[in-house]
Amino acid sequence: MRLVNIFITIILSLSITLLACPSWSGPLYPSFEGSEHIALGNSVKLFFSKNDPGQSNYVMTMPNGLKLSYGDIVSFGDFYEIEDQPISQSSDPVERRRRFVKAFQSFANDLKAYNEATQILALLHHEYQVITDAINRGEDPEKLYEKMAGDTNRQLNCITGGGCEEGTWFLKPGRYLRLANLDFDHFNDHALLAYEAGHEVAIEQAITAHHNRNIKQLEMAYAMNALACHFLSDRFAAGHIRTPRLELFKGVSPNVTGSLLAGFMHREENAYGVHVHNAEGTHWLAYGDRAFFTNKNLMNRIVLQQALQASVNEIFAAYQQGFVATHPVLDLIPYADEINGNGNTDIAPLFFLDPKTKKLMRRVITANVYDYHWTTKWWGWSTLIQLSRERGIPTEEQVLLLQSKEKEQAILDGLILTKKLFSINVN
Repeated sequence: MRLVNIFITIILSLSITLLACPSWSGPLYPSFEGSEHIALGNSVKLFFSKNDPGQSNYVMTMPNGLKLSYGDIVSFGDFYEIEDQPISQSSDPVERRRRFVKAFQSFANDLKAYNEATQILALLHHEYQVITDAINRGEDPEKLYEKMAGDTNRQLNCITGGGCEEGTWFLKPGRYLRLANLDFDHFNDHALLAYEAGHEVAIEQAITAHHNRNIKQLEMAYAMNALACHFLSDRFAAGHIRTPRLELFKGVSPNVTGSLLAGFMHREENAYGVHVHNAEGTHWLAYGDRAFFTNKNLMNRIVLQQALQASVNEIFAAYQQGFVATHPVLDLIPYADEINGNGNTDIAPLFFLDPKTKKLMRRVITANVYDYHWTTKWWGWSTLIQLSRERGIPTEEQVLLLQSKEKEQAILDGLILTKKLFSINVN
């Protein structure tokens, strides 16, 4: 592992630079793109015996007949949770595990999920192939994701029970969009709570498989751990490390305003990247959504793949030994080098919760990402208007305003920018 750290340090010194032209486009979505999650998950090796060299792209059969790879299941964290029951938002560890199990069973056990999950995977695998072909041609995967995102999200919304028509699909949110509106499990330490809940369930399953010497039960332990690893991988996305997602939702009235403000910070941090470190002493620059395949995100990709493999190895160790000895994944988790108002290398966080006063701080000059001054004298609605004028507001997020009690005020204040939405609301 130390050799890997040396390798990471050398490459970091040669290859990592700040983004010169960040993109503010795209709504608040929970994580890396689905195809990125698939690639991440399929990079790990699963073990089924002492002498097994490890199997990649191993296909597991769920109780409802779905045949899924590890990466397929990692991608499902954006589509299969229980609405209004985020895993991390229970203070009871037992309840967190119960919520995770319900999320897992919603696609693995439910017969109704078979066709839907199959359609989701067909779309994500197609996306992955398109991105892979583009990379082989030397194209920028981030730019291609930007072009594809709108229609991909439309189809995912349609598949999960929402609107399907081009231009108006987001007016009827499917489960995909509804889950994204309460995506606390995908951010900062809440993502770790969600991961740990699922990982603990998977460990218990692996120990049961050990006592029964049952390979199929071990397979289910891997499947459960794959879903848990969705939240683990989210924890490595730059926009998910410092953004106070839950605090903005709870601390800014109305809640929808806090969610939209979190979206602005999420996109900003993804674009510029965040310098991070872990308990092993490795330092690197992490980027976020749609950057997984890019050269600038190489180090983040290496450490994240190490973490995913370490998580799988722990499941296999529990199966072999019948108990858990170590938790190596925790040593690989990235933490921001600069937090709150401390630092002057990374961009200044747009928002942070002051640990002493427990007040939400906002960057004084929102348009200047290197303004290291913050204030408590700010209001959510006026800040939303200001950010919208500076950067624009994605159509899907305008829809959230239209569906809120503040829709008339949003129209008056110019937050509804898409003419089609305006006409639909007025008429």
